[in-house]
Amino acid sequence: EDKAFAVEIAHEETVLSSSSACVQAALLYTTTEGERRIRCLTMEVPVTSALTTMFESADMEGTVSLMSRIAADTALNAKLLDGAERLQSVCMDVLRNYRSLCPPQAKNTSQLLLPESLKLLPLYSLALMKSALFTQTSEIRADERSYMLLLTASMSCFQATSLMHPRLFRVHPPAPSSTPDGLPPPLPLAAHALEATAVYILDDGLALTLWLGRGTPPQLLQNLFGWPSLDGVDAASLRLLPPNASAESAEVNRLVETLRGQRTWGWMPLRVVKQGVADAPFVRALVEDQTKQMMSYAEYIAHCHRYVLSKVS
Repeated sequence: EDKAFAVEIAHEETVLSSSSACVQAALLYTTTEGERRIRCLTMEVPVTSALTTMFESADMEGTVSLMSRIAADTALNAKLLDGAERLQSVCMDVLRNYRSLCPPQAKNTSQLLLPESLKLLPLYSLALMKSALFTQTSEIRADERSYMLLLTASMSCFQATSLMHPRLFRVHPPAPSSTPDGLPPPLPLAAHALEATAVYILDDGLALTLWLGRGTPPQLLQNLFGWPSLDGVDAASLRLLPPNASAESAEVNRLVETLRGQRTWGWMPLRVVKQGVADAPFVRALVEDQTKQMMSYAEYIAHCHRYVLSKVS
């Protein structure tokens, strides 16, 4: 299984005069056959003296992945709240520093200023603070939180952002259009995107969750699971019928296999949940909504903007 390591590097000597620099890493490891090997990786990166260029060239996934590891390490060595506060502090500092570099005419705007490369930084930061890693609720078991800490320390950048901000698709009624890869258009991670008479699937890179609204049509349930009603039925025990059982079953199976094919790092199990019954992890994934402890995405953006204006002024 592939693992990813994060390292912070600081250059403290004289100013670099070249237009590029080389970074080399050597990894000493043991193969499954017991053979000791060294793998060397060398990468050339551009060097700039303009901070605006650095912001515009930032790697969103790499930045968020590094932030999540630093925050997780802080939480592991102190408290969960300290990790979440560290995450929010880094996000705020990035926004403040970028605004201080903008020209005067741009600073006069009432909007939150963000480079194109980091425009989703507040969303990912908020999503991570609402994740099982930092949420302080009795619904999250200690072993689940420990698993999240282990994942955060070793997952790739793409896996990290997939887990922080899952993808939500409507399964039924079918969307009128689809993306080039055959998937329905993704929906915002908010309750207003859900309907009680519809069926949705959530992909967080680790598992697929099929969410059934309270008003799911009986005929659809029959065509997908062979049950006309789910009253008294444990949703966790439900299994999709094979593709040849019905047109609806064929479409859902195709969607599941397409999503699994895009996550090459592992096989994702399919979980079935009913609205309002053991669906807390699904609801927690709706990171754009307000919770008892955290702001909504719109409120968080406004909070970030107020903070940045107070510091810059």
